[in-house]
Amino acid sequence: MKLVSFRVQNYRSISDTGDIRLSDSDNVTVLAGQNESGKSSILHALRDYEEGKFDEDSLPFSTGGDPIQSVSCTYKVEPSDNFYDVLVEQVLIDFKLSETDDSPLLRNNIDKVLHFTVTKTNEAGVFRTEIDTQTFNLFKSSIALRPAVTASLSPSAPVPESSTTDAEVLTPRFVVSDQDNGKVADLFWSVSPKIIFFDDFCDLLPDKIFISDLEDEVTTANGYTAVMNLQKILNTSFIDKDKEKDAVRGVKADEQNKTLSIDFQKDWGQRIHGENEVKIKYVYEKRVGEGENGSYINFFVETKEHVLLTPKQRSKGLIWFLSLWLEIMAQDKQHDNLVLLLDEPDQHLHVRAQNDMLKLINKLASKSTKQHGDQIIYATHSPYLIEIDHLSRIRLVINDDKAGTTVEDIATSKIDTEYRRDALKPIADAIGLSVGAFSTLGEKNVLVEGVSDHYYLTAMKKVLGRSGDYHFIPGIGVRQINNLISLCIGYGLNWVAVIDDDPAVGGKDTKKKFDEIRDHVFDGDQAKTEEKVYILSGAAGIENMFTVSDLKLIDPRVKSNTDMVKVVGKKRKILFSRLFFEKVQSNDIKIANLSSSTVNNFKKVFDFIDLKLV
Repeated sequence: MKLVSFRVQNYRSISDTGDIRLSDSDNVTVLAGQNESGKSSILHALRDYEEGKFDEDSLPFSTGGDPIQSVSCTYKVEPSDNFYDVLVEQVLIDFKLSETDDSPLLRNNIDKVLHFTVTKTNEAGVFRTEIDTQTFNLFKSSIALRPAVTASLSPSAPVPESSTTDAEVLTPRFVVSDQDNGKVADLFWSVSPKIIFFDDFCDLLPDKIFISDLEDEVTTANGYTAVMNLQKILNTSFIDKDKEKDAVRGVKADEQNKTLSIDFQKDWGQRIHGENEVKIKYVYEKRVGEGENGSYINFFVETKEHVLLTPKQRSKGLIWFLSLWLEIMAQDKQHDNLVLLLDEPDQHLHVRAQNDMLKLINKLASKSTKQHGDQIIYATHSPYLIEIDHLSRIRLVINDDKAGTTVEDIATSKIDTEYRRDALKPIADAIGLSVGAFSTLGEKNVLVEGVSDHYYLTAMKKVLGRSGDYHFIPGIGVRQINNLISLCIGYGLNWVAVIDDDPAVGGKDTKKKFDEIRDHVFDGDQAKTEEKVYILSGAAGIENMFTVSDLKLIDPRVKSNTDMVKVVGKKRKILFSRLFFEKVQSNDIKIANLSSSTVNNFKKVFDFIDLKLV
């Protein structure tokens, strides 16, 4: 089962986010935006939804009275979820039944539930939970009949065998009335993915903890939660260590410390003091007394052989990552279906450590680790936690003076203000564009696949005497063009894209390129894509827009071939195109030097550009 979308209303700076769809491409969704835009508020709202209570400070900042606060989550049921069996098992618990009939009607109706939405609402301090009407009615109409004397939300009393043949006494096993919507909503919510919230205040691993605090469950003890997480990961109980013989306890500790350190090193790639690895260790100290005079456990982080330093003596970044790692690994081990909320996980981490965090996120989201993989939603304004190959994960969080906090897909343009530019800044950083005045992109842009396309088209613009105020922006293949297109749309900039590799003359990837842009940017709309994307007709590569005689102007030694890409050679594509550009700039190559077919080929391209970039 997956969380596919959510909606937050009247929470802090949020008036109404609208329906926010999570990333369709994988299990990771990134909330990117400026400081104070409302990223944390969105995560806190989802946390409150899961905990079943709204934070007292969560009322909107600028409204009078008590507005109705709500968070809605929509889930998708997948075939592999065994949803009917899981739900019926929970029905027995929630409706206090000792058994349930395998009702064909119940199974048939529950199998119809492909999506359901649970909404949790706070109205003047009154909290309620509701499920969408369609799902509620399906459940309500599917309760199995059985012989009974009475009908209630408790098990029906046994009925003599003789009465089971009398159809008139068949009644529902239990009654679900309209007033039971909340009960049914809680039932469905209880089998949905568990939402776990992590922020900068996760419990840090302590230097030591007393066994008495663990026995008495003193949750306020320093590092209590981190130690409990460590126990879950190691599948051990520190309380039971007192009963073990010293030798047995020591061997177990060595094995567990080794396993723990190896697992941690898989996710923390930093090396301190050269090539030394980070090792995590606990050491049990047995004492005869009680309380603070009794047994305790010391914790150490070793980065230099035989030099044991307490967590307090290590950098905050390392200990914060370790403590967050303990929490995530413990939850991941305990639950199959998780939605992890991470609030600015880049804090306290330098660039390389942020890369480790990104790898950990991708690892947890990978389906190889579990049947589905964990879903992860994280808020950041660090470009190092944004991958240029996964810009479809991005949701821009913008705080506008009038609209408050809104959330948009990167390719939408609902609001055109300075806030949008601030929200896009980390994305621009991630793909290597100037973020000061965003100078690489202009108001009008021709997006091309590579550097050689940039040089050839920029040069031919001069040769043909075209004066349009647009620039050729090189990407690195079609995927980068997709990212550039999304940014142009986000910034409200005008653009067209030019791609080559026409399959009619031996190219292999044009249709794939075109379809990627169509599906990635235009949601499958063919006509809109054709309005914006030009295919170099008859060219398996931009070099095929030229003749051999044209290319000899750059290098007289080139040999004749029907494929100009092969004439130039893949290894010197960029160098060759730059030489052409320089010869045009120095007026060594003019329109009179080029063949008429070459001139006509490029005229068609520039006619399209001039028409579309008016």
